[in-house]
Order: sequence, then structure tokens, then C-alpha cells
Amino acid sequence: MSRPNPLPLADEWTDHDAYVDALLSFATSSDMFRHLCGGVHILDFLTREPDLYTSLLPESWRLFFDKHDIQDIIDLVLREDLPPLLEKSRKVAAGDETSNEWRGAALPPLDFLEYIHQIRRLSLKRDFHPPHPGNPSIPRRIAVGMKTKKYHEVAHFSRYVDSLCAVVDEQRGDNLTHVVDFGSGQSYLGRTLASPPYNRHIVAIERKHQFINGAKDMDIYAQLTEKKKVRMYNAKTDKCVKCADPEAPEATEPEVPSQQLETVESAPSEEPAENGEDVSMVNVFRDISLTPGEIGFAPFHNDPNGKLAKKKESAGLDQPRGTMDYIEHEIKDGYLEPIIKDVIEAPSAGDKQESIDTVDGKDNGKPSDAKVMVISLHSCGNLLHHGVRSLVVNPSVKAIAMIGCCYNLVTERLGPATYKLPILRSMHPRLTQDAVAYDPHGFPMSRRLEDFEHDDGVGVKLNITARSMSLQAPYNWGREDSENFFTRHFYRTLLQRILVDRNVVEKPETPEDLYGTEESTETKTGNPLIVGSLRKAAFASFPAYARAATTKLSRDPHFGEKVREGMADLTDEELARYVEQYWHAKKKLSVVWTLMAYSSALVEAIIVVDRWQFLREYDTVQDCWVEPVFDYSESPRNLAIIGIKK
Repeated sequence: MSRPNPLPLADEWTDHDAYVDALLSFATSSDMFRHLCGGVHILDFLTREPDLYTSLLPESWRLFFDKHDIQDIIDLVLREDLPPLLEKSRKVAAGDETSNEWRGAALPPLDFLEYIHQIRRLSLKRDFHPPHPGNPSIPRRIAVGMKTKKYHEVAHFSRYVDSLCAVVDEQRGDNLTHVVDFGSGQSYLGRTLASPPYNRHIVAIERKHQFINGAKDMDIYAQLTEKKKVRMYNAKTDKCVKCADPEAPEATEPEVPSQQLETVESAPSEEPAENGEDVSMVNVFRDISLTPGEIGFAPFHNDPNGKLAKKKESAGLDQPRGTMDYIEHEIKDGYLEPIIKDVIEAPSAGDKQESIDTVDGKDNGKPSDAKVMVISLHSCGNLLHHGVRSLVVNPSVKAIAMIGCCYNLVTERLGPATYKLPILRSMHPRLTQDAVAYDPHGFPMSRRLEDFEHDDGVGVKLNITARSMSLQAPYNWGREDSENFFTRHFYRTLLQRILVDRNVVEKPETPEDLYGTEESTETKTGNPLIVGSLRKAAFASFPAYARAATTKLSRDPHFGEKVREGMADLTDEELARYVEQYWHAKKKLSVVWTLMAYSSALVEAIIVVDRWQFLREYDTVQDCWVEPVFDYSESPRNLAIIGIKK
């Protein structure tokens, strides 16, 4: 496993500190970037006056967009070879070039091309180059329940984590003992790492009890743990198949119908029957339809030719096996020492109360022998912040490998961002609540971003709208799915227009004070009622969508009655008139959404760089970097934060 560059940057960057300065400078000085990433909300598209499209984009850009199909615009933004086009546009602007066409129509404006170029050069590279050709495979018994995307993520990341463990062992000269999986969910990643060929000892931390129960069941299927042993007894006569008294005569299996047999939990018998069979084990194998060798139990005693032993050896079951331990716990910060001591260093019976105290957060002060790597596959929100911080606050944690997700759930630490065009902002209550939360666990983590000075103040700030947009994956768009995106967004914004026209929600106003001092209600601020997911059939036409969405909104506990009253007499003819009246806005909305999704690559870059920069600021960290660990086309959130302690 070779050590990559600290950040996956475009070739022009040879100094990662210079890159960080350029990234933060652009993000805090470009009005267009700030408006596209945090300054507008797509649901305001048809309800603002003057309209959002005209207020947001320069006239030269709008004239260019009018001349080209939306798919050509997407190609230009995402895939066009920009340097030749930039050179041509500069020559036209200087009067040195007379041909001012692109794809048979208007040439893109120079400032538009320069904006696209800035986003590209400052975005982190997402190309994944696996160390070995081909995709790693996961045995079927372990891969059960994984969808294609999850299989790809787990297969590649488990191999990466195992290789990283070897690197950490070599660098530190002290082998890791355990891998702690933050927010383990169904434990797909942990189960794979605990199984051959990796055989790692995993501690899975998950707050949802039902996830842990499900994961334990899958551990049995994956042959990581034994199914509870059972023995059979006759419910009618209560005659046991195997008598508990070893001095008693050998019992025989009674002749009874199978439906009268029940199971009870029992420890496996230590006395073999006369024919060499352990009766309790036989019944286990009957119950789960697996042979002893397949589940990892000891073979039958009457195996003179060693067939079962050979089968077990060929399956790799004689090798050292990994383990799975589960902790039901809600992670609220990065301090793990009490959990590590309680789980990894198993207490004796006399220490049971002391163990309980440590889980409650009372560290007994004894040094831990554990040497842990903390990992996570798509930690939501601040959970990744806690995982990154765990490297610097826990003596037992020697390395981390964390992949983030759900940036919309990250909290804000520094307070509200400012915008030069307040008309572009809605007074969404969630926007206000997050902005004034000042959560010490939120973004940014690093001092560098906290202290960064710019024209509008100090500190880099990203609101929930910007963070939500950063979850887009525009480079995975094809013609069909991009058109589906645009149609869905158009339907939702058109429904919002109807809700405003029918006074279900009030028309949004330009706020005088965007954050916190004005008294407002969710309807007064034009708050978009949350529709959420709908069946695919709901998007067959706008009337179908409007009916399905209205039905769902009418069940809202706060606004349901108002929705029912306001939308009761809505006819299909009226819905068709709305589509006809606003159809021209669909392309405009598509352009804005494309620019928002494209620009938001820098929002993710800022979040990832902040987490990496946080690790750099601690002397205890020997090395840290950011690296793509699987294919963007399969899973766009593919950047891992790696840290190794001195």
C-alpha cells in the first residue's frame, strides 16, 4: 500500500497549502459561488419577485443558455475540454478571433467559462485506482443483504482497511489489536473484516438496537458465531433425548410426530453417545441444515477418514478467526476510552460494577493495552467529526479511516453566513435554527478554517442548503436520469406556486433580518411543506404528482387541515393550465440546478479539507491524507480521511 499525496488534487497543484488558500479564497470571495451554494433554494424558483433566475444569473449567461439545449449545457459544464474554449473566447473578447460559435450557436461568455474552470481546478479528484486489477469478492454467506452499491463499498474498503492496518503496524512497530466501527449499522463492513482472509477483531458501535440484533443474526449465517445449541424433548411425555445425568441409562429417541417436538436452549452435551455422535450437535445441524464443517463446530467423533476435518481445513476454518463485539451506544463525542476498556479488556466477575461505571463515562484511570483503528463507512453528519477527533483524544486509538456522508446533518459552529443579495434567500426555519446553533461539534473543525479572514469577516461558513447540495453527483448524470431530476424539481416548484396562490403557505418576503430576530411562522416564511418520497407512478404527469403530494401533505399533523381546505377544489384542468403557464421555466430551473450541483463539489472539498486540516494541527498525528477508496460511479462519497498517530 503506497502512501498517496496528502490531497487528491489536479496536476497543477504542487503545494497543498497553496491549494487550501486558493480554495478558501474563492469560496469566500466569489458571489456567484456563494449564491449557487447556499444563497438560493430551488423551491423559491417560481414564487420570488423579481424572479430568481433573473436575479441570480448575469444577462450574458442567460442569453447564452437561451441558445443551447440543456444537455449541451450539461456537457459544457461537466465534460467539455475547457482550455481550447477558454483560449478561443479570450481571442474573441480581444478582437483577435471572428468565429464566435460553439456547437452551431453562441459561444459561451468568457466569465462563465472562467467560473467553470475555477470549480474544476479546485475540486478534489475522485478517480479510484485499486491496488490490484479486478474487484475483490465477498463470500456469499457474508454478502447476504448487500445491494450492488454496498457490496462495492464493502469489498474495496475492507481490503483497504486491512492493508492500512498492516501499514500502521509497520510504521509504529506495534500491532493493532482491534478495529472499532463507528455507526456500524448492519455491520456489513465489520463482518467482512472479521471473516477470512482478514480475520480482524471488530468492535461495532451502533445506537439502534434493532440493527445490532439483525447484525448478530447475520453473523450466525456468516459463520462468525455459533447458533444457540438446542436439544429436543417430547412436550407430551417430557422424556429428554439425552438425559442430563451422566450416570443414568442412555435414553432413546421416542417415536412421536414431528409437530409435537419443541426446542429449548441447552448447552451442548459433554458426553458423546455410544456411536460417537454428540446428540445436541446433531440437532443443531438438523435445525440449520449445515454440516459441522460448514458452521465451524468440531466434527463428529466417528470420522475415521477425516473427511469433515479436510472439508473444514479447505474452508479455512482452522485459521485464526476474527471476532465481532457489539456496543449499543449513541456516540456524542470522540472519547472512547471507557468503551474500549470495558469491551476489549474483558472484566472479571469481581470487576463487573467497575465495568458498568466505565461505560457510563467514568474512566477508572487504568492504562489500556488496546491498540485500535477507528473506521466508518459513510458516517452521517457529526458522527464523522467524532471519529476524526477520536484519534487525538484517545490514547488507545492509533489510526483512523473515515468516510463521511449526509453533510446536511452536520451542524454549524461559527454562526450564520452573510449574502450580498438577501432577496435570494428564504427565511426557512431550519436555515435559521442551524445558523444560530453554535454547536461546538460542528463545522468547521480546524483552526485554519475558523480563523480564515475574508472580506465579509472571519471563518468559513456553510449553511444547510450548501451542505445538502454537496451530496449531488452530477458526473453520474445521464440524459434520461438528468431529465427525470429536472422534471421532479419542476413539479415540486410548480406545486409550491399553487400552494402560495391558494394561500396554503404565504408568499415569501425579502427578509430584513435573516437570522433570528424577526418573529416568523413556518407558513409566513414560505416554508416548503415537506413532501418526501413518492411512488414512481406519481411522476407520470403533473396532475398525478399534485394529487399524490397533496394527499401526503394533507396528513401533516400541523398543516394537514389547511392543505385539505386550500386544495379541495383543485381540478385537473387548472393543473394543466399551470403546466402550460410555467413550462418555459423548466429549462431555466434545469440550468440553475445544474450549476448548483456542479458548484457544490467545492462544498464537499471544503468539508473534507477541514477534517484533514484538523488532524494536521495536532503534534500527536504522524501522518494524514485524503484518498478515494472506491469508484465514484458506484458511490460518489468515496473520499476517506486517513490518520496515523505517532
